[in-house]
Amino acid sequence: MAADLKAGLVALAKNFYYRRYFEWKLPARRFVQVNIETNSVCTRRCHFCLFGIKEEVPVTRMSAEVFFRIIDELSAMRFAGRISLFSLNEPLTDKRIYELVRYAALMLPNACHVLVSNGDILTQERMDRLFSCGLDWLMVNSYDAESLIRIQPLLKYAASAHPGKVEHIDRTVFTDWVGRAGNIPQYAGKPVAGFCDLPNYALYIKPDGKVLSCCHDLEARNVMGDVSTQTVLQAWFGPRFSALRSALNRGDRSVSDLCKACDYKPDPEYFHFNQRISRVRGKMKGWSPQPPSPGAITQAQEIRERLIAREARPRRDQRTIPIHDAGK
Repeated sequence: MAADLKAGLVALAKNFYYRRYFEWKLPARRFVQVNIETNSVCTRRCHFCLFGIKEEVPVTRMSAEVFFRIIDELSAMRFAGRISLFSLNEPLTDKRIYELVRYAALMLPNACHVLVSNGDILTQERMDRLFSCGLDWLMVNSYDAESLIRIQPLLKYAASAHPGKVEHIDRTVFTDWVGRAGNIPQYAGKPVAGFCDLPNYALYIKPDGKVLSCCHDLEARNVMGDVSTQTVLQAWFGPRFSALRSALNRGDRSVSDLCKACDYKPDPEYFHFNQRISRVRGKMKGWSPQPPSPGAITQAQEIRERLIAREARPRRDQRTIPIHDAGK
């Protein structure tokens, strides 16, 4: 009986903190999840993704200068949530990903550094390198039978070399696709009503610096700010994002055509998980996030100088990446 009472009280508290908070129009929080898409390249043409609905997606690459500025601003606020250097893209297509992960890990010691990959170009060597650079958690999705077979030796290797750091999801049996704010018509369900949690806790930054309202804005229709000309907090608390957030928290979906068509159902538990991810994953103990050490800052500065100098040189032709049609 006592256990049931405790569980009920916890559920009630969460309902207020992660749901009623939005509906009662309390002041906006800072984000607890940051996704930075460092390039707009993928190895797949998914039926549920931008790369599957567009004939061609222009290749855009975030400049090192913009990336470092974002991470430095997050470091100054001692960000301690989830940070992921990808969004719609395949992160391993960016040759700089190891240096970018390393820089973020050095400057954000309290954050949980997460990547999601389709596994197409993942190898043991690349996996080892990611974790040696400071990645905390790698999630790998398999979208077809071929990729599902290919990933098995890597999963076996990961279990011994990197226990608890690699999670595999078999998407070949997944059927619960969503319409992504009307962008994927064949999966579109009945639009939801009421508040939305995503603009209240998740920050999505595209390679050109544009800040989007959520991950379902596949074609950058709801641009909330631009971190190439603003600070991260100016974009997050800026007039565009504040107006959208305020309207959605009142349940007013007319604020955006995307929001009117969206079938995404708010998931306060996911918000709660990402808020606590650094503690859940053992990255941070206690309640006082710490700044990067002087040694970490020195190492990060070396990466910054090296990468900015490299990008100042003329670029060679990019490598060709095989494209798969079955899924991302």
